[in-house]
Amino acid sequence: MTCLAATAVSVGAIVVLHVLPTGLSPMRNAVSQYGITRYRLGYRIQTIALAVAGAAAAVGLAEAAPGRARALIALVIIFALVRLVISWFPMDEPGGERTSHGSMHGLIAIVTFIAIAAAAGRLGSVAKQVPGWTTLATVSSAIAWLMVASLIAMMVVRHGARVTHSTRTTSARSSACSIWPSWLGSFLSASA
Repeated sequence: MTCLAATAVSVGAIVVLHVLPTGLSPMRNAVSQYGITRYRLGYRIQTIALAVAGAAAAVGLAEAAPGRARALIALVIIFALVRLVISWFPMDEPGGERTSHGSMHGLIAIVTFIAIAAAAGRLGSVAKQVPGWTTLATVSSAIAWLMVASLIAMMVVRHGARVTHSTRTTSARSSACSIWPSWLGSFLSASA
């Protein structure tokens, strides 16, 4: 239940940020850009809530699949920790000078996306071993592949300097990061 509530707070925060007069577009700007506006508190609420959702998902996995999911739980905990700290390392202003905080933000974002994609893929493998978790295995594996594809697309597009498409890919990946813990939490709640 904590996972679902925290995800609801996270999604609620991002929805509020999308409708406030921030000057940013959900389709053109990375979610992290909210962290460099006067609305950064909303971004911080979103990232902390997602960290809580990840931590709750890790606890739920430990209870639901004891002994089977150690690597998966470690990946979800890594995801939760990096979501917790990312808003304290704001991204650089687009087109501005690179800073140490901006570089750290980029590194944290990469760790976030790798951890959650690997966790989704690992959950697909773990779920195949648990009776009644076939749907979870299929959906989680599909989400993992979508996250990997969006990460690859972002890297390809960035090298082509087509930033508009790159930020759309980043937004899609951010959405997957928000949805996956919620979906996992609702599944764990239903199967408990």
